[in-house]
Amino acid sequence: MSESHPSRAAADGGERGSGPSHGARPGSQRFQPANGEIRSVLLLADGQKSRVQEAVGEVESFLADRGVTVAVHPDVEALRVSGGAVAGDDVDLVVVLGGDGSVLTAAQAFHARPVPTIGINFGRVGFLASLEVSAWRAGLVEVFEGRAVVEYRMRLEARIRRAGVVEPAVMCAMNDVVISRGEAPKMAAFRLSSAGRDVSSYRADGLICSTPSGSTAYSLAAGGPILDPALGAMVVTPISAHALAMRPLVLDPTAELEVAVIDSPSPVSLDVDGQRMASLHTGDAVLLGAASAPYPLLTIPSFDPWQRLRDRLGWAGRLDERVED
Repeated sequence: MSESHPSRAAADGGERGSGPSHGARPGSQRFQPANGEIRSVLLLADGQKSRVQEAVGEVESFLADRGVTVAVHPDVEALRVSGGAVAGDDVDLVVVLGGDGSVLTAAQAFHARPVPTIGINFGRVGFLASLEVSAWRAGLVEVFEGRAVVEYRMRLEARIRRAGVVEPAVMCAMNDVVISRGEAPKMAAFRLSSAGRDVSSYRADGLICSTPSGSTAYSLAAGGPILDPALGAMVVTPISAHALAMRPLVLDPTAELEVAVIDSPSPVSLDVDGQRMASLHTGDAVLLGAASAPYPLLTIPSFDPWQRLRDRLGWAGRLDERVED
């Protein structure tokens, strides 16, 4: 990849966790802590949820009883607002009490050095937090007994180019990067390029560039496809495009993308995993590519992502229905 673009995805799964897992989903492996055992756990809690406040003490006691060092961050929302990063050198496992937004905040906090993370779902959807509140103890027992599975989730890196100069700051997303008109009253015009070749121009409310993990988030609401999170791919979904022929695109994970603002009467918003990062103007561009290392999310073998999709999206039909010739 050229110097002006984020680095491509690594072929391996990162430093933490190794060894194939029999029966694991494609792209998954059995979780093995870097030091051979879990010795230090960071507990991140969405303290604004009353149910989380009630559960923090129980989860902390459970972890302490396992003989590990436990550090508690009681307000993951404050961490999100501050944009702060957490040093993960001495952390073997992150346990998140909250919804998908809390898991995304954890991924942002450890973006420079990803740490295996498992979420206990106190949210409404819970595509990223794989443990249900009613079964968190059994789930964490599986983690400590070595039966957990690590799923390496692809991430995106984004950089801004203004007046031909690429800014040094690199933004990382596990779900999506959104370039949109925000609260401006009129559509903007965007141009999508891949590896220096023009793909198309769009007059639309914006473009969503998502990972497979993010395909069930904003991209899905805008009409994008659902991707298996184990895939390596990028999805570009237009938001309310003026031309009906403008459809979502699924691209190779090594693609080097550029989204340029070619005409906008008002500033354009750049959001990364739901967080406002910058304002863009006509002539500015966002450079996108796969991050060099994926993010290790943990789950348990009994977790069924397709069941969760059926439940969360309200898919109709019964699996036991017989198809007649």
